[in-house]
Amino acid sequence: MKTNYFTSICCILLMYACSSGPTPSEQQIKKDIAAIYLAESTFEDITNGTLGDVENVDVKNVYVSQSAILDTMDINISRNSIAAITYENLSNEEKDDYNYIGVLIDQKNKEENPFSFSVKTLEKMIATKKIAYQFAESIKNKSYQDLVPIMKIGEDPTQTVKTISDYFSKNTAATGTIVNFYYYGAGEGEHQSKTYYSHLGTFVYGNGMTQNFFVNIFENESVIEGYTIDSL
Repeated sequence: MKTNYFTSICCILLMYACSSGPTPSEQQIKKDIAAIYLAESTFEDITNGTLGDVENVDVKNVYVSQSAILDTMDINISRNSIAAITYENLSNEEKDDYNYIGVLIDQKNKEENPFSFSVKTLEKMIATKKIAYQFAESIKNKSYQDLVPIMKIGEDPTQTVKTISDYFSKNTAATGTIVNFYYYGAGEGEHQSKTYYSHLGTFVYGNGMTQNFFVNIFENESVIEGYTIDSL
């Protein structure tokens, strides 16, 4: 009888712990994923787990529901982005708690393609994402001079910035100002033995139109060395 009583108490405590609800960080992650991908997300923390041949690792897993938006995206692009969204929303204390961020997206074809990202890799990716945010924010606010220090394209960054300024001046005359932007994808590549990250985003105009773009930033760099803005 004592053993049964103890087991019952343990089960009750376990149920209570599992139903304690998402943390503030998880709530923000859920909100961001829902806003960008129209998908739901849940979380699982693993302590002292095994990841492949690596033992004693702490992992935060993110499970993302199927959505029409995610169904149209390259799994690598969306998975990278969701891992970055998860990690950048954690508090500094929480970031110290994990070695990896795992992502599993429920796909329409029912294939499972989970992947776990080292937090060291995510830190490098997010460092370049901050430059990507500065790019989009400067365009949204028409603060084009703020682009000069972060553009490394061509011999004269000021000419590159003038081209961007002229382009968006023509756009906004017809579409209204840019009212928002968001990043929905991230890619990783290599050029001349150097790693770079591509950040894929969308501008939202006052009339409701959207326009995709991306920027390329090399690891450990604070300048943009390539960008593309799709036609409206």
